[in-house]
Amino acid sequence: MAIKRIEADVVIIGGGSAGTMAAIKAKRKDNYTRVVVLDKGPIETSGAIGRGMDALNVVAVPGYATPENVVEALTKVTEGVLDQECAYILGEKSLQCMKDLEAITGRKPGDLFPLDEYGRYKPRYLHPVDYPLYMPMDGEDIKRALAREVRRLGCQVLDRTPAVKILTQDGSVAGVLAFNIRSGDFYLISAPAVILTAGCAGKFGMPRDGYLSGTYEFPGNTGDGYALAYHAGAELVNMECFQTNLLMKDFNGPACGYVVIPRGGYGVNALGEKYWSHGYWSGDMFLAVWKEFQEGRGPVYLKMDHLPEETIRGLEKILWGTERTVRGLFHKQRNEDYRCWDSVEQGLEEISLCSGHSGSGILVNKDTETTVPGLFAAGDCAAVPHQYLTGAFVFGAIAGEKAVEYARSNKAKKPEIDLKEAREDFFKPLRREAGLPVEQVEIKIRTKISQYLTPPKSDPLMQKMLWWVERMRREDVDNIKVVDYHDLIKVTEVKSIIDCAEMATRASLFRTESRWGLSHFRLAYPKRDPKWDGKWVVVKKDPNSGEMILSAREVPKYKWNFPTRLEYEYPEVKIDIGKGYAHPPNDSTDPWVTEKLIREGLEIPPRMIPEEEE
Repeated sequence: MAIKRIEADVVIIGGGSAGTMAAIKAKRKDNYTRVVVLDKGPIETSGAIGRGMDALNVVAVPGYATPENVVEALTKVTEGVLDQECAYILGEKSLQCMKDLEAITGRKPGDLFPLDEYGRYKPRYLHPVDYPLYMPMDGEDIKRALAREVRRLGCQVLDRTPAVKILTQDGSVAGVLAFNIRSGDFYLISAPAVILTAGCAGKFGMPRDGYLSGTYEFPGNTGDGYALAYHAGAELVNMECFQTNLLMKDFNGPACGYVVIPRGGYGVNALGEKYWSHGYWSGDMFLAVWKEFQEGRGPVYLKMDHLPEETIRGLEKILWGTERTVRGLFHKQRNEDYRCWDSVEQGLEEISLCSGHSGSGILVNKDTETTVPGLFAAGDCAAVPHQYLTGAFVFGAIAGEKAVEYARSNKAKKPEIDLKEAREDFFKPLRREAGLPVEQVEIKIRTKISQYLTPPKSDPLMQKMLWWVERMRREDVDNIKVVDYHDLIKVTEVKSIIDCAEMATRASLFRTESRWGLSHFRLAYPKRDPKWDGKWVVVKKDPNSGEMILSAREVPKYKWNFPTRLEYEYPEVKIDIGKGYAHPPNDSTDPWVTEKLIREGLEIPPRMIPEEEE
């Protein structure tokens, strides 16, 4: 089958929230721009909001909050490890983001977002600051509306066609290789500008329920964006900052805390006691949950029984409709009712890498530029910490416009690659006569990630993780056998997960302190270290050796002097269990075993022959 070729100006990898917004803004800036959108599924239902969304978690509504308040909140929850200018842009453009969504969905003010008595958008409290920055949203149709606008504007959409490699020439973007998981078509898309909006590494650790696709995030988010950027030469930061997900036990969908807490609910332990001062998804709250389990007060629950009946019914509408439609059936089969205080059991069910809910991702500036010319990034794969859905839209919009500007003054270069060899290498797992099922290899790497990387982080376990990474690349990856095109893309996903595991492990070992609560609680260094204040751990691929290199770098100079820590302390982990019983020592020689080996004709090294027989 021949390689299909497409000439484009801008290629968008990922048709989720950031990707569709980037496409819309790119075409609106210049309708003659040739925009190609790639996604693993149909863009109408792909990405983390494929079913819909119930809120924008970071907004600055005039009269309630300012962009500076957003900077204050993000400076605090990231403990000062961020580019404040990006945080300011997030707050500054959040209002326009809301208006854009109303226009794209055709919804009137007060329909998509609530209004107060003065006709202003009405946010609620969620963040650990004294400003309401959470905006409820009735966004069940939002993804379909975004997809409809992308297609109406004339973007070329290649559904079920994920990118497998970003091509470069002389250190700049030259295009993308992509593959259709239904037809088997292999694409070379030449373009001077590429926007990475491929989401987080949602399929990273193995969920406790054991289901491969039972993840908090969209199950197609396997860290492809991180891996594609890394191999293209881009820098990544905060890969040691894990998203330690507090989820609904056995369900592995959103825990619904961000729907319930802004409406008066809160988390309690098994004794019915509130276990932490706030419910924001920052590392201190996860650390508090971990503490409850360590001290015997788990499990924890999301308490709603004290809320008014109309509020509970409203929560059921959101959680069983907009969020995950199977959640209501899940509760019904277990005879669970939100009117009972212990109806929603929660647990620290999985770990992942994400900037939307945490801080890890591709290093970008306020214009979404990465360290590779022509490569832009936005959404959960771009390191704008705690940006959430608002950031996906805000920076997706910026990326679309900036990529168009770049493409106007830069022509696509001929990529540094042997296309025939690249295609043959990609199809090897399909043509291999026998080998390992790809699901088996995915289970293996994700299980190892959960076993060896789940915080609190142990240095010996992390070193063992690196051993497994190298062994799996050497023994497993090149022996995967698949039988169809759909599974062929899973091989790329497994490689991405392994790449992310190495980046996360090496970055965790490089930052010699603990920070961000449970997200980077390192037992060998169980306290914050001032020398790491305001510093990124930068991960990059050495262009000469191909090895992973790490370095420390100061974040851009702060423009605002806001608090750079949350109100918590790391516990002293010291467990004395006594001396234990010690029996008399055994003789290190065993004539009985040696005699059997000799009878079987095996050659015995001299050190194994008892002295009396010599």
